[in-house]
Amino acid sequence: MKTVKVLIADDHPILSAGLKMCIDEWDEFEVCGIAGNGNEAIELSKKTHPDLGIIDLKMPYRDGASAIRILKELMPEMKVLAFTTFEDDETIRAAVSAGCDGLLLKVIDSEALKNSLVSIMNGISVFDESVIEKLRKTIPKKHQITLSDRETLILSAICEGLTNAEIGERLCLSTGTVKNLISLLLNKTNCISRSQLVSFAKDNKLI
Repeated sequence: MKTVKVLIADDHPILSAGLKMCIDEWDEFEVCGIAGNGNEAIELSKKTHPDLGIIDLKMPYRDGASAIRILKELMPEMKVLAFTTFEDDETIRAAVSAGCDGLLLKVIDSEALKNSLVSIMNGISVFDESVIEKLRKTIPKKHQITLSDRETLILSAICEGLTNAEIGERLCLSTGTVKNLISLLLNKTNCISRSQLVSFAKDNKLI
């Protein structure tokens, strides 16, 4: 894996410095910038083009969820990890809706963080267990939603383990279109990851 450029955004300088020190010890990653709020994160990302952003959710001027949403619009290929000390439903929902690729609590140890970042860069969503448990309770049952034929086909392909490119090839869609449709499917089912979509499909006997 090539060296991953990482942007850190947090309004606590001590935490940012400690996180940078930790990341600088890993050969696979390098910190390309540190921002103190959401607005700075957006502007710095435009200049440095990071591969991955570690974004605090509670920051002044522009909160993390809002920054994540804009970053995803400006740089769709950029991966974003929401990093927070808060576990309230509103904070979690905002980050997931914004399109984060993972959400972890700041109490995580360095080795687990490194493994999580590697997973995210490999296209695997990573969420803290407590976050998954909170969101699992809100997953609707089958009778509460209706999936279109295309959504059903995409869900089936996800359950087979196909990548976005493979799904696009099967359904004659661009990879970008597949990604957007999966995002809509995640929102519609209140799921936060592909693995949770698979669980949703099994629980509701859709596969």
